[in-house]
Amino acid sequence: METKKSSFGKPYLLKRFVVIAIALCSVLLVALPAIAAEDDFVLGIYGNANEDDTIDMRDLTYVKLIFFGEKPETELADAKYDGEINPLDFVQIKLVIVGKEKELTLLQYLGKSPDITEKPVTINTPINKTVILSSYAAKTLWAFGEQDGIVGVDDSTKKKAEFESFVAEIPSVGRYSKWDTEAIMELNPDIVLLYSFRTWPDFVEKLNAAGIPVVQMDFYRPEKYSREIRNCGWMLGKQEKAEELINFEQQYLGLIEERVEDLKEDQKPRVYYETHGGDYTTYGTGGVGHNTIVFCGGTNIFEEIDYYAEVDPEAIIVRNPQVILREMSVNMLPCGYGVTDTGPMDELRNSIMGHPGWDHIDAVKNGGVYLISLDSKTVHPSIFHSYVAKWIHPELFEDLDPVAIHEEWFQRFLDMEFNGVYAYPTYPVS
Repeated sequence: METKKSSFGKPYLLKRFVVIAIALCSVLLVALPAIAAEDDFVLGIYGNANEDDTIDMRDLTYVKLIFFGEKPETELADAKYDGEINPLDFVQIKLVIVGKEKELTLLQYLGKSPDITEKPVTINTPINKTVILSSYAAKTLWAFGEQDGIVGVDDSTKKKAEFESFVAEIPSVGRYSKWDTEAIMELNPDIVLLYSFRTWPDFVEKLNAAGIPVVQMDFYRPEKYSREIRNCGWMLGKQEKAEELINFEQQYLGLIEERVEDLKEDQKPRVYYETHGGDYTTYGTGGVGHNTIVFCGGTNIFEEIDYYAEVDPEAIIVRNPQVILREMSVNMLPCGYGVTDTGPMDELRNSIMGHPGWDHIDAVKNGGVYLISLDSKTVHPSIFHSYVAKWIHPELFEDLDPVAIHEEWFQRFLDMEFNGVYAYPTYPVS
Protein backbone atom coordinates (compact mmCIF):
# COMPACT_ATOMS: atom_id res chain seq x y z
CA MET A 1 0.00 0.00 0.00
CA GLU A 2 1.27 3.46 -0.83
CA THR A 3 0.34 5.80 1.96
CA LYS A 4 -0.72 9.25 0.87
CA LYS A 5 1.56 12.08 1.97
CA SER A 6 0.35 14.42 4.66
CA SER A 7 0.03 18.09 3.83
CA PHE A 8 2.82 20.32 5.17
CA GLY A 9 0.59 23.28 5.78
CA LYS A 10 -2.68 23.63 3.88
CA PRO A 11 -5.49 24.25 6.37
CA TYR A 12 -7.36 20.97 6.80
CA LEU A 13 -10.77 22.55 7.28
CA LEU A 14 -10.36 24.64 4.14
CA LYS A 15 -9.51 21.53 2.17
CA ARG A 16 -12.61 19.75 3.48
CA PHE A 17 -14.73 22.76 2.57
CA VAL A 18 -13.41 22.69 -0.98
CA VAL A 19 -14.12 18.97 -1.23
CA ILE A 20 -17.69 19.52 -0.04
CA ALA A 21 -18.14 22.38 -2.50
CA ILE A 22 -16.93 20.21 -5.35
CA ALA A 23 -19.28 17.45 -4.30
CA LEU A 24 -22.25 19.82 -4.27
CA CYS A 25 -21.35 21.12 -7.71
CA SER A 26 -21.22 17.57 -9.05
CA VAL A 27 -24.74 17.00 -7.75
CA LEU A 28 -26.08 20.15 -9.37
CA LEU A 29 -24.25 19.67 -12.64
CA VAL A 30 -25.32 16.10 -13.33
CA ALA A 31 -23.70 16.14 -16.72
CA LEU A 32 -20.29 16.28 -15.08
CA PRO A 33 -18.56 13.07 -13.96
CA ALA A 34 -18.27 12.44 -10.24
CA ILE A 35 -15.07 13.75 -8.67
CA ALA A 36 -13.33 11.56 -6.10
CA ALA A 37 -12.29 13.55 -3.07
CA GLU A 38 -8.66 13.14 -2.06
CA ASP A 39 -7.70 13.48 1.58
CA ASP A 40 -4.00 13.79 2.35
CA PHE A 41 -4.50 12.43 5.83
CA VAL A 42 -4.85 8.66 5.87
CA LEU A 43 -5.54 7.25 9.31
CA GLY A 44 -2.93 4.54 9.81
CA ILE A 45 -5.08 2.27 11.96
CA TYR A 46 -5.93 -1.26 10.82
CA GLY A 47 -9.67 -1.31 10.30
CA ASN A 48 -9.59 1.84 8.16
CA ALA A 49 -10.62 -0.32 5.21
CA ASN A 50 -11.46 2.53 2.82
CA GLU A 51 -8.28 4.37 3.84
CA ASP A 52 -9.70 7.80 4.63
CA ASP A 53 -9.21 9.81 7.83
CA THR A 54 -11.45 7.88 10.23
CA ILE A 55 -12.97 4.50 11.10
CA ASP A 56 -16.75 4.37 10.80
CA MET A 57 -19.60 2.29 9.36
CA ARG A 58 -18.30 2.93 5.84
CA ASP A 59 -15.26 0.84 6.73
CA LEU A 60 -17.48 -1.97 7.98
CA THR A 61 -19.39 -1.91 4.70
CA TYR A 62 -16.17 -1.77 2.72
CA VAL A 63 -14.55 -4.73 4.46
CA LYS A 64 -17.72 -6.80 3.96
CA LEU A 65 -17.60 -6.02 0.25
CA ILE A 66 -13.96 -7.17 0.22
CA PHE A 67 -14.98 -10.40 1.98
CA PHE A 68 -17.65 -11.09 -0.66
CA GLY A 69 -15.27 -10.29 -3.51
CA GLU A 70 -16.93 -7.05 -4.58
CA LYS A 71 -14.08 -4.68 -3.61
CA PRO A 72 -10.28 -4.96 -3.90
CA GLU A 73 -8.48 -5.72 -0.65
CA THR A 74 -6.67 -2.85 1.05
CA GLU A 75 -3.87 -3.28 3.58
CA LEU A 76 -5.69 -1.54 6.40
CA ALA A 77 -8.81 -3.66 5.90
CA ASP A 78 -7.25 -6.49 7.95
CA ALA A 79 -8.53 -5.00 11.20
CA LYS A 80 -7.46 -8.00 13.31
CA TYR A 81 -4.08 -8.04 11.56
CA ASP A 82 -4.11 -11.82 11.20
CA GLY A 83 -3.34 -12.06 7.48
CA GLU A 84 -6.85 -12.57 6.14
CA ILE A 85 -10.18 -10.83 5.71
CA ASN A 86 -12.91 -12.58 7.65
CA PRO A 87 -15.82 -11.87 10.04
CA LEU A 88 -13.36 -11.23 12.88
CA ASP A 89 -12.48 -8.01 11.05
CA PHE A 90 -16.18 -7.05 11.06
CA VAL A 91 -16.27 -7.46 14.84
CA GLN A 92 -13.01 -5.55 15.34
CA ILE A 93 -14.18 -2.60 13.28
CA LYS A 94 -17.45 -2.44 15.25
CA LEU A 95 -15.49 -2.44 18.51
CA VAL A 96 -13.12 0.29 17.28
CA ILE A 97 -16.05 2.46 16.22
CA VAL A 98 -17.56 2.36 19.74
CA GLY A 99 -14.18 2.50 21.50
CA LYS A 100 -14.41 -0.98 23.02
CA GLU A 101 -11.57 -2.72 21.21
CA LYS A 102 -9.09 -4.71 23.31
CA GLU A 103 -6.22 -4.32 20.87
CA LEU A 104 -5.28 -2.01 18.02
CA THR A 105 -2.77 -2.29 15.20
CA LEU A 106 -1.32 0.94 13.83
CA LEU A 107 1.22 1.91 11.23
CA GLN A 108 4.49 3.43 12.38
CA TYR A 109 6.15 5.87 9.98
CA LEU A 110 9.83 5.14 10.49
CA GLY A 111 12.66 7.23 9.10
CA LYS A 112 13.07 10.75 7.77
CA SER A 113 11.13 12.26 4.86
CA PRO A 114 11.16 11.41 1.99
CA ASP A 115 12.51 7.98 3.04
CA ILE A 116 9.68 6.92 5.33
CA THR A 117 8.88 3.24 5.71
CA GLU A 118 5.80 1.76 7.35
CA LYS A 119 5.80 -0.91 10.04
CA PRO A 120 2.73 -2.15 11.93
CA VAL A 121 2.68 -2.52 15.71
CA THR A 122 -0.11 -4.09 17.77
CA ILE A 123 -0.93 -2.74 21.22
CA ASN A 124 -3.40 -3.67 23.93
CA THR A 125 -5.97 -1.07 24.88
CA PRO A 126 -6.76 0.90 26.91
CA ILE A 127 -3.30 2.29 27.60
CA ASN A 128 -2.85 3.08 31.27
CA LYS A 129 0.94 3.04 31.74
CA THR A 130 3.49 4.52 29.34
CA VAL A 131 7.27 4.85 29.39
CA ILE A 132 8.39 7.76 27.23
CA LEU A 133 11.86 8.18 25.77
CA SER A 134 11.68 11.66 24.31
CA SER A 135 10.58 15.05 25.57
CA TYR A 136 8.53 15.41 22.38
CA ALA A 137 6.48 12.39 23.44
CA ALA A 138 6.17 13.74 26.99
CA LYS A 139 4.83 17.07 25.78
CA THR A 140 2.42 15.35 23.40
CA LEU A 141 0.98 13.06 26.08
CA TRP A 142 0.63 16.11 28.31
CA ALA A 143 -1.31 17.88 25.55
CA PHE A 144 -3.59 14.83 25.34
CA GLY A 145 -4.09 14.97 29.11
CA GLU A 146 -2.30 11.65 29.61
CA GLN A 147 0.59 12.81 31.82
CA ASP A 148 -0.67 10.88 34.84
CA GLY A 149 -0.14 7.64 32.93
CA ILE A 150 3.60 8.22 32.41
CA VAL A 151 5.48 5.77 34.65
CA GLY A 152 9.03 6.19 33.29
CA VAL A 153 10.97 8.90 31.47
CA ASP A 154 14.36 9.36 29.83
CA ASP A 155 17.06 11.42 31.53
CA SER A 156 16.74 14.36 29.16
CA THR A 157 13.01 14.76 29.74
CA LYS A 158 13.50 14.54 33.49
CA LYS A 159 15.80 17.58 33.29
CA LYS A 160 13.33 19.75 31.35
CA ALA A 161 12.06 22.61 33.46
CA GLU A 162 8.56 22.45 31.93
CA PHE A 163 8.04 18.95 33.28
CA GLU A 164 9.01 19.56 36.89
CA SER A 165 5.39 19.56 38.00
CA PHE A 166 4.78 15.94 37.05
CA VAL A 167 8.07 14.09 36.43
CA ALA A 168 9.88 14.73 39.71
CA GLU A 169 8.71 11.44 41.22
CA ILE A 170 8.78 9.44 37.98
CA PRO A 171 11.79 7.10 37.69
CA SER A 172 14.35 7.58 34.95
CA VAL A 173 15.01 4.74 32.50
CA GLY A 174 18.24 6.05 30.95
CA ARG A 175 19.15 8.20 27.99
CA TYR A 176 17.06 8.27 24.82
CA SER A 177 19.63 6.17 22.95
CA LYS A 178 20.92 4.12 25.90
CA TRP A 179 17.90 2.78 27.71
CA ASP A 180 17.84 0.67 30.83
CA THR A 181 15.66 -2.13 29.48
CA GLU A 182 15.61 -3.94 32.81
CA ALA A 183 14.21 -0.84 34.52
CA ILE A 184 11.59 -0.49 31.80
CA MET A 185 10.50 -4.12 32.15
CA GLU A 186 10.18 -3.73 35.92
CA LEU A 187 7.75 -0.86 35.33
CA ASN A 188 5.68 -3.16 33.06
CA PRO A 189 4.23 -0.40 30.87
CA ASP A 190 1.50 -0.96 28.30
CA ILE A 191 3.71 0.72 25.68
CA VAL A 192 7.08 2.43 25.32
CA LEU A 193 6.88 5.59 23.20
CA LEU A 194 9.99 6.89 21.45
CA TYR A 195 11.33 8.58 18.30
CA SER A 196 10.68 7.18 14.83
CA PHE A 197 13.43 8.98 12.91
CA ARG A 198 15.64 5.89 13.35
CA THR A 199 15.27 2.30 14.51
CA TRP A 200 16.69 0.38 17.46
CA PRO A 201 16.03 -3.29 16.54
CA ASP A 202 17.86 -4.91 19.48
CA PHE A 203 16.08 -2.71 21.99
CA VAL A 204 12.68 -3.26 20.39
CA GLU A 205 13.19 -7.02 20.11
CA LYS A 206 14.10 -7.35 23.79
CA LEU A 207 11.06 -5.41 24.98
CA ASN A 208 8.73 -7.19 22.56
CA ALA A 209 9.98 -10.52 23.92
CA ALA A 210 8.87 -9.28 27.35
CA GLY A 211 5.43 -8.48 25.97
CA ILE A 212 5.98 -4.71 25.90
CA PRO A 213 5.13 -3.06 22.55
CA VAL A 214 7.38 -0.24 21.35
CA VAL A 215 5.54 2.54 19.51
CA GLN A 216 7.69 4.96 17.50
CA MET A 217 6.39 8.43 16.62
CA ASP A 218 7.99 11.77 15.76
CA PHE A 219 6.03 14.80 16.92
CA TYR A 220 8.43 17.54 15.81
CA ARG A 221 8.52 16.94 12.05
CA PRO A 222 5.74 18.87 10.26
CA GLU A 223 5.67 16.41 7.36
CA LYS A 224 4.76 13.59 9.76
CA TYR A 225 2.95 15.48 12.51
CA SER A 226 -0.65 15.05 11.36
CA ARG A 227 -0.30 11.33 10.75
CA GLU A 228 1.46 10.74 14.07
CA ILE A 229 -1.00 12.83 16.09
CA ARG A 230 -4.03 11.22 14.45
CA ASN A 231 -2.69 7.72 15.14
CA CYS A 232 -1.85 8.76 18.69
CA GLY A 233 -5.37 10.09 19.21
CA TRP A 234 -6.92 6.78 18.20
CA MET A 235 -4.37 4.86 20.24
CA LEU A 236 -5.37 6.87 23.34
CA GLY A 237 -9.07 7.01 22.52
CA LYS A 238 -8.93 10.81 22.19
CA GLN A 239 -9.68 11.46 18.53
CA GLU A 240 -11.24 14.89 19.10
CA LYS A 241 -8.16 16.17 20.90
CA ALA A 242 -6.01 14.88 18.04
CA GLU A 243 -8.02 16.88 15.51
CA GLU A 244 -7.75 19.97 17.71
CA LEU A 245 -3.96 19.63 17.76
CA ILE A 246 -3.82 19.04 14.00
CA ASN A 247 -6.01 22.05 13.27
CA PHE A 248 -3.78 24.27 15.42
CA GLU A 249 -0.79 23.05 13.41
CA GLN A 250 -2.47 23.60 10.06
CA GLN A 251 -3.66 27.06 11.02
CA TYR A 252 -0.18 28.50 11.40
CA LEU A 253 1.84 26.35 9.02
CA GLY A 254 -0.84 26.98 6.41
CA LEU A 255 -0.40 30.72 6.85
CA ILE A 256 3.36 30.45 6.37
CA GLU A 257 3.05 28.20 3.34
CA GLU A 258 0.47 30.45 1.69
CA ARG A 259 2.58 33.60 2.01
CA VAL A 260 5.85 32.15 0.71
CA GLU A 261 4.60 29.78 -1.99
CA ASP A 262 4.77 32.34 -4.83
CA LEU A 263 8.18 33.80 -3.96
CA LYS A 264 10.73 33.81 -6.76
CA GLU A 265 14.22 32.49 -6.07
CA ASP A 266 15.72 35.97 -5.80
CA GLN A 267 13.12 36.81 -3.14
CA LYS A 268 14.27 33.99 -0.85
CA PRO A 269 16.95 35.21 1.60
CA ARG A 270 20.18 33.22 1.92
CA VAL A 271 20.19 31.43 5.28
CA TYR A 272 22.94 29.73 7.27
CA TYR A 273 21.50 27.42 9.95
CA GLU A 274 24.01 26.28 12.59
CA THR A 275 23.21 23.23 14.72
CA HIS A 276 23.64 23.03 18.48
CA GLY A 277 26.56 20.67 17.77
CA GLY A 278 29.02 23.55 17.64
CA ASP A 279 30.48 26.30 15.49
CA TYR A 280 30.36 25.75 11.73
CA THR A 281 28.18 22.63 11.90
CA THR A 282 25.17 23.05 9.64
CA TYR A 283 22.21 21.26 8.09
CA GLY A 284 22.02 20.20 4.46
CA THR A 285 19.31 18.56 2.40
CA GLY A 286 17.43 16.02 4.50
CA GLY A 287 18.21 17.77 7.77
CA VAL A 288 15.48 19.31 9.90
CA GLY A 289 17.06 22.75 9.63
CA HIS A 290 17.16 22.60 5.83
CA ASN A 291 13.49 21.67 5.66
CA THR A 292 12.63 24.56 7.95
CA ILE A 293 14.55 27.07 5.86
CA VAL A 294 12.89 25.96 2.63
CA PHE A 295 9.41 25.84 4.13
CA CYS A 296 9.78 29.35 5.58
CA GLY A 297 10.79 30.82 2.23
CA GLY A 298 14.57 30.89 2.49
CA THR A 299 17.50 29.40 0.61
CA ASN A 300 19.91 27.15 2.46
CA ILE A 301 23.44 28.23 1.51
CA PHE A 302 24.66 24.66 2.12
CA GLU A 303 21.83 22.71 0.52
CA GLU A 304 24.33 20.45 -1.28
CA ILE A 305 25.32 18.85 2.04
CA ASP A 306 23.65 15.58 2.94
CA TYR A 307 21.82 15.97 6.27
CA TYR A 308 24.48 17.81 8.32
CA ALA A 309 28.22 18.37 8.41
CA GLU A 310 30.95 20.73 9.57
CA VAL A 311 31.79 23.38 6.97
CA ASP A 312 34.70 25.69 6.25
CA PRO A 313 34.20 29.08 7.98
CA GLU A 314 35.58 30.79 4.87
CA ALA A 315 32.81 29.19 2.80
CA ILE A 316 30.21 30.83 5.05
CA ILE A 317 31.75 34.24 4.43
CA VAL A 318 31.90 33.65 0.67
CA ARG A 319 28.27 32.53 0.51
CA ASN A 320 27.27 35.61 2.52
CA PRO A 321 24.05 34.63 4.31
CA GLN A 322 21.44 37.29 4.92
CA VAL A 323 20.09 35.44 7.96
CA ILE A 324 22.01 33.30 10.47
CA LEU A 325 20.18 30.89 12.77
CA ARG A 326 21.84 29.08 15.66
CA GLU A 327 20.28 26.35 17.76
CA MET A 328 20.51 26.49 21.55
CA SER A 329 20.19 23.67 24.05
CA VAL A 330 20.01 23.71 27.83
CA ASN A 331 23.33 21.89 27.85
CA MET A 332 24.93 24.96 26.22
CA LEU A 333 23.34 27.80 28.16
CA PRO A 334 20.16 28.64 30.05
CA CYS A 335 17.29 28.82 27.56
CA GLY A 336 13.68 27.80 27.25
CA TYR A 337 11.15 27.49 30.05
CA GLY A 338 11.63 29.58 33.17
CA VAL A 339 14.59 31.58 31.81
CA THR A 340 14.50 35.35 32.26
CA ASP A 341 18.16 36.34 31.97
CA THR A 342 19.08 36.75 28.30
CA GLY A 343 22.67 37.72 29.12
CA PRO A 344 24.20 34.32 28.17
CA MET A 345 22.23 34.37 24.92
CA ASP A 346 23.49 37.84 24.13
CA GLU A 347 27.05 36.66 24.75
CA LEU A 348 26.61 33.70 22.41
CA ARG A 349 25.08 35.90 19.73
CA ASN A 350 27.91 38.43 20.04
CA SER A 351 30.52 35.67 19.83
CA ILE A 352 28.93 34.38 16.61
CA MET A 353 28.88 37.86 15.11
CA GLY A 354 32.50 38.31 16.22
CA HIS A 355 33.90 35.36 14.25
CA PRO A 356 36.93 36.45 12.19
CA GLY A 357 35.79 37.98 8.92
CA TRP A 358 32.10 37.72 9.73
CA ASP A 359 31.77 41.48 9.88
CA HIS A 360 31.58 41.26 6.07
CA ILE A 361 28.51 39.00 6.16
CA ASP A 362 25.18 40.68 5.43
CA ALA A 363 23.43 38.93 8.34
CA VAL A 364 25.99 40.30 10.79
CA LYS A 365 25.98 43.81 9.30
CA ASN A 366 22.17 43.93 9.44
CA GLY A 367 21.71 42.26 12.83
CA GLY A 368 20.10 39.20 11.26
CA VAL A 369 21.61 36.67 13.70
CA TYR A 370 19.11 34.72 15.81
CA LEU A 371 19.15 31.96 18.42
CA ILE A 372 16.43 29.31 18.68
CA SER A 373 16.01 26.85 21.54
CA LEU A 374 15.63 23.17 20.69
CA ASP A 375 12.84 23.11 23.27
CA SER A 376 10.72 25.26 20.95
CA LYS A 377 10.38 22.14 18.77
CA THR A 378 9.10 20.00 21.62
CA VAL A 379 6.10 22.26 22.03
CA HIS A 380 4.69 22.24 18.51
CA PRO A 381 6.26 22.40 15.00
CA SER A 382 4.22 25.43 13.98
CA ILE A 383 5.67 27.46 16.85
CA PHE A 384 9.26 26.75 15.83
CA HIS A 385 8.49 27.61 12.21
CA SER A 386 6.69 30.81 13.20
CA TYR A 387 9.84 32.15 14.84
CA VAL A 388 11.96 31.25 11.81
CA ALA A 389 9.48 32.61 9.23
CA LYS A 390 9.31 35.90 11.14
CA TRP A 391 13.12 36.21 11.06
CA ILE A 392 13.54 35.29 7.40
CA HIS A 393 10.65 37.41 6.09
CA PRO A 394 9.83 40.15 8.63
CA GLU A 395 7.82 42.12 6.04
CA LEU A 396 5.68 39.14 5.00
CA PHE A 397 4.99 38.20 8.60
CA GLU A 398 4.70 41.60 10.23
CA ASP A 399 1.37 40.54 11.77
CA LEU A 400 2.65 37.15 12.98
CA ASP A 401 3.46 37.00 16.70
CA PRO A 402 5.37 33.78 17.51
CA VAL A 403 5.37 34.47 21.24
CA ALA A 404 1.58 34.88 21.24
CA ILE A 405 1.25 31.57 19.38
CA HIS A 406 3.61 30.00 21.92
CA GLU A 407 1.54 31.38 24.79
CA GLU A 408 -1.69 30.15 23.22
CA TRP A 409 -0.34 26.60 22.92
CA PHE A 410 0.83 26.49 26.53
CA GLN A 411 -2.46 27.78 27.88
CA ARG A 412 -4.73 25.81 25.57
CA PHE A 413 -3.04 22.41 25.58
CA LEU A 414 -0.89 22.32 28.71
CA ASP A 415 -3.13 24.47 30.91
CA MET A 416 -0.14 26.46 32.16
CA GLU A 417 1.22 29.95 31.71
CA PHE A 418 3.94 30.53 29.16
CA ASN A 419 7.20 31.43 30.85
CA GLY A 420 10.70 31.68 29.43
CA VAL A 421 12.86 32.61 26.45
CA TYR A 422 12.90 30.17 23.54
CA ALA A 423 14.19 32.56 20.87
CA TYR A 424 16.60 35.50 20.92
CA PRO A 425 16.16 38.21 19.82
CA THR A 426 12.49 37.28 19.73
CA TYR A 427 11.68 39.56 16.82
CA PRO A 428 13.72 40.76 13.83
CA VAL A 429 16.30 43.41 14.61
CA SER A 430 15.62 46.59 12.67
